[in-house]
Amino acid sequence: MITANQVVAVNTVPFLTMKINLWYSRSMGQWRWTLLEEFRNGVTKTEQHSGQRPDLRDAMNDVANTVEYMLEDKK
Repeated sequence: MITANQVVAVNTVPFLTMKINLWYSRSMGQWRWTLLEEFRNGVTKTEQHSGQRPDLRDAMNDVANTVEYMLEDKK
């Protein structure tokens, strides 16, 4: 039971912003992506990841796997 004055922590991940850029490079024939994370817990920290794949779905799976890895690493 939760009373009016109790605070329940549902998610303990500090403030996190992820910016994903995705574009197709015709000259390279590749879907390219960058992911920039801003992590704030009293101090701002940034982390960047990037990749490229010829197939869009493979590129999107790489982005999803990277996000999941980053979130798991923060636990």
